Amino acid sequence: MVTIEGIDGTYYKTTLDFTKGSHFEVVQAYAKEIVNTLPTYGATIDLFLLLSSEASPEHPEFATLITRAYDLIAGMPQDYKNELAGMATVFTYPVDKLGDGILSTNELLVFEVLHDVIDPGSCSAAAVYGAASATGATIVGRNFDWYDMPGVSQLHNVQRYINADPAYDIVGIGFLGQLFPASVFSENHLSGALLDSDMKRGYFTSAGADSYPADFRYAFEHYDNVADVGFYLLNQQDTHSYIGFLADTTAAYVLENDLEHPAARGLRTDDSFLREGVTWGIPNTVAAVNSFLLPGTTDEFSGDLANEKRFDSYKALLESKLAEENVLGMQDMQDVIAFTGTDGIAKNSGAIYRATNDYPTYQSYTLDMGSLELVANFGPTQGNPPSPTYTQVFASNPFL
Repeated sequence: MVTIEGIDGTYYKTTLDFTKGSHFEVVQAYAKEIVNTLPTYGATIDLFLLLSSEASPEHPEFATLITRAYDLIAGMPQDYKNELAGMATVFTYPVDKLGDGILSTNELLVFEVLHDVIDPGSCSAAAVYGAASATGATIVGRNFDWYDMPGVSQLHNVQRYINADPAYDIVGIGFLGQLFPASVFSENHLSGALLDSDMKRGYFTSAGADSYPADFRYAFEHYDNVADVGFYLLNQQDTHSYIGFLADTTAAYVLENDLEHPAARGLRTDDSFLREGVTWGIPNTVAAVNSFLLPGTTDEFSGDLANEKRFDSYKALLESKLAEENVLGMQDMQDVIAFTGTDGIAKNSGAIYRATNDYPTYQSYTLDMGSLELVANFGPTQGNPPSPTYTQVFASNPFL
């Protein structure tokens, strides 16, 4: 039902095969295999939760995070609830004390909905498609940035979900044990990546709300086109606003899910009107930082140097490469998302790939939506500026 394979001491490749057991049984087996593979896993996640809660701008009490987690789990599909229940049979410690080196059941559940309850800080993405793509299919570049903390770089994981309907198998790129990762692509040649967007109003109530990473996984396991994925995601009730970077073989889109201004939210494309003072103007390309750019949405762009400078870096790099080469390939996109500026710090020099401070880049990848070739760097890299090293995760379609 489950396999976990360590790859060069850098990341794990895992498989959850839901055709060989129930969702409860498969994820119960997954949890057992995690403990066998990495005995320090519980202590790492316990420390990760402690440091994440301390770093969060809201500084929430852990009891509050537990309440929010149970609220969100209540609204999940039954299969996902069963998965969490299966994992909870392995992590059974009853004492909720962050920093004690032991992962309790409630701590595990908070970890599974972490994006919903602790503001993660940062990320970015870009894509070329159509006439701008060397392969003719959309090429996505994505950086996942998080708080700098020990141990997490040992948990990088590329996880395949084999589902009852093989047309809706997916791959998630995240961390070991994570059931709802922030990056995903499907056998239908769709991909999605979650990006934070700094919140002006903070968290909305978790009562009756949905977990948006769980919604992300559900959308790619049940829909075969970007329009349906976007419609589904924009009609869920979440705990805070976020950005989703969506792509298929022909184009890419920025889903700006601004809960504070619901009438303004929607999908941003290469020719969308943007907020006053912001322009793009590069056909067959799109990029996203931690800012809504559609008119009428919350403005976390103007005056935010990390967002402004990264956006300018994406624009300048894509324009320059297209002027030189007319089209961009996988290596070109890798060059763009590996851009470190002068010092690896986004707010100083527009670094896209960031060093071990200023929300370091934990995962950086390029994905060809046609072949589903995946090339990734798993960090953070020590030193500033960083020197990311990319490795081929999938040379071709992993679903064949």
